[in-house]
Amino acid sequence: MPFLHTATEKIYYEIHSPVFTDKTETVVMVHSCVTDHTLFDSITAELTQHYRVIQYDLRETGNSASATGEISFEAHIEDLFYLLHTLHIKKCYLVGVGFGGQIAVKFAARYEFLIEGLILLSLPFYSDSTLQKIKRCYNEESKNQIPVDKIFELGKLESLEPTNIQQIIERLKKMDPMVYFRFLKLSITDDLFQEVTSISLPVLTLSGQHDLLFSSQYLISKTMFLKNYSHMTIPNAHSLFLVKEKTALIREIIIDFIKSNTQQLPSLKNDPMKILKNWESDTAIDIQKDFHAHTSSLKVDFLYSFSVYVNGQLITEGWNKRFAQEILLYLIFHHSISREQLCEALWPEMPLSNAKKNLRVYLSHLKKLLNAEHSEPVLLVNRQLISLNADVSSDGLDLLTDLQWITEQSDPALKFKEAEQRLHQLVPHYLTTIYDDWFLDIRVKIEIILLDLLIWMKEWLCENGKVSKAVFLLIKFIDLVEEKEFIYDEIVDCYIKLDNNEKSEYWLNQKMRYLVE
Repeated sequence: MPFLHTATEKIYYEIHSPVFTDKTETVVMVHSCVTDHTLFDSITAELTQHYRVIQYDLRETGNSASATGEISFEAHIEDLFYLLHTLHIKKCYLVGVGFGGQIAVKFAARYEFLIEGLILLSLPFYSDSTLQKIKRCYNEESKNQIPVDKIFELGKLESLEPTNIQQIIERLKKMDPMVYFRFLKLSITDDLFQEVTSISLPVLTLSGQHDLLFSSQYLISKTMFLKNYSHMTIPNAHSLFLVKEKTALIREIIIDFIKSNTQQLPSLKNDPMKILKNWESDTAIDIQKDFHAHTSSLKVDFLYSFSVYVNGQLITEGWNKRFAQEILLYLIFHHSISREQLCEALWPEMPLSNAKKNLRVYLSHLKKLLNAEHSEPVLLVNRQLISLNADVSSDGLDLLTDLQWITEQSDPALKFKEAEQRLHQLVPHYLTTIYDDWFLDIRVKIEIILLDLLIWMKEWLCENGKVSKAVFLLIKFIDLVEEKEFIYDEIVDCYIKLDNNEKSEYWLNQKMRYLVE
């Protein structure tokens, strides 16, 4: 069986691509917490006639295994990133169901440049009444037993075919109850809204007409003003298992969505006023204007040095105290998180109870720095979530956006020109503001993108007979990446193409010195 191996994880995946070519779209399926990759088996064969389809098991589910037992959203995002990177997938569509939809949204908010569009079934937008139903179920049941009857009652699963019901029962019996409750707790303590509002990709949400947990009305009320969003309510459908309940219809919807997105070529980059697609109501436009007029601006630069501006005013004092800088930077990338997630990310070695106690003091300090008098608060803190309530900008986020836009360009001449210009603006030792593991991981991911871009630029120059310029470019920008081994290989390859044995030997020796050091 194919597995993606990391230092601590073993992620099972399947690739279905009998008609795959370089131009074939890729669809990656992310299942819910009470299923595994087989949830999508009923639609995979048909989709594979049009697209490359990838199914995988989330950590701690199905055939996947974890040495750490960590099932945070951060961990799921990292698993998906490494899966795409290992399989050399530059772009894909994500299809997420339930908890898998939450992962898809969070992944797209972080790595939008890797995603073409999102199709989200039974997306967990929890109303207060729904949360109460789930929490009652969570509190009433023993953590040693998965509440199968409650799941069927809330999800209206009796509408499924008997064979499908039996498959779900068998799957639930095999699942570790502790894992199930950890998934459930993670799902119901998360607020997707900040990530949802940050995504400019085409998004289609699907709900069952009679879905008791994730109602169409509530989801529409939360997303109706958002850019590029569409919603479909599936008639006479109930549950999280829309894929099995309405197999043929879901299959066709996915195909039509991808086709329509492929035909919709105009980019929305630098065009934020297109956020009310297919919505022409003057009232809706007025609401949007009023919303932005009262939203604070937050500018946080951290590419080379750290500085913070709130509504244009530089905040100079207090950043070296009480983890203010680390917490704010984490929020810049994650927008909205729970206290537990923040503590686990920033202080993983500290007991959670101690970390949460300290966090109250740290957040009080950060609120004083960010929340000026007589204006909308920038930092929102309640019992469950910590979030930023501002229009956020940053030189570091600009770099990610620019790299995303460059990698998406289909015109190679334009792509090369924009890439070269952006690389000239970068200098070594960027993103060294802090040295927390999560922040260093972001730097590594940017370096992966830069490395792929540099190799593409070299290959394009060589194809056009400009080998000398290619080697000059590689040498000039080699210090932008820490893992220089691949750049040395490309430089050596250029000098071989130029029949310059002396230079190729020299750079081969440089590579060996680098590896020894």
